[in-house]
Amino acid sequence: MNILFEDEYMLAVVKLQGVPAQADKTGDPDLLSQLEEYTGQPLGLLHRLDRPVGGVMLFAKEKKAEAILSKDIQENRLNKRYLTVLCGRLPEEQGTLENYLLKNARTNLSEVVSKDRKGAKKAILHYTRIAEKETDMGWLTLAEIKLETGRHHQIRVQTSHGGFPIWGDKKYHKNFPKRGKTDIALWSYKLEGVHPETKQPFSLTAKPEKEPFTLFAEDLRDL
Repeated sequence: MNILFEDEYMLAVVKLQGVPAQADKTGDPDLLSQLEEYTGQPLGLLHRLDRPVGGVMLFAKEKKAEAILSKDIQENRLNKRYLTVLCGRLPEEQGTLENYLLKNARTNLSEVVSKDRKGAKKAILHYTRIAEKETDMGWLTLAEIKLETGRHHQIRVQTSHGGFPIWGDKKYHKNFPKRGKTDIALWSYKLEGVHPETKQPFSLTAKPEKEPFTLFAEDLRDL
């Protein structure tokens, strides 16, 4: 268990890819249950990561802290940044994707729809190109993503719709080559906020170490 920070108010850990953030219908071991066993107490689940996505997750250990941190998340004061490897090249070094998304509960997939579609929710993300390389799979781009909204599968849907799907994302990148078991190249690498009790700023970081991020090892060291 990779613990990044722990005190009596909050606990930050690195979620492994393929591990559910909380119990689901599969019954597979989940991170929340493991952490509650480790701490011997119930924890507040402040945010989620899709099962295939790894990286920094923050949990509350105390009710008042949970309320404060939850409000910070709702009001976009908790800065969450992701790293991803995209198939293709971004149109510009920095940019914004804005779409309306609709979740299909039956398939557990989301799609870009018209803003007039019933149930559609606005989705906004900002990207920064960090590096790009030409490979035997074509051009790959290492990018940092900052979410302005938190929609179901948001990063995966919006990047795919924009023409640069995430490496390894077989749900939204139908043309990804068939090749054994691969993890999706999407990683929650940084959380920044204010401690709910001390009011001191905190920054929690964990960088990805698996393929295809290894292609950008030098660029990741500079982050």
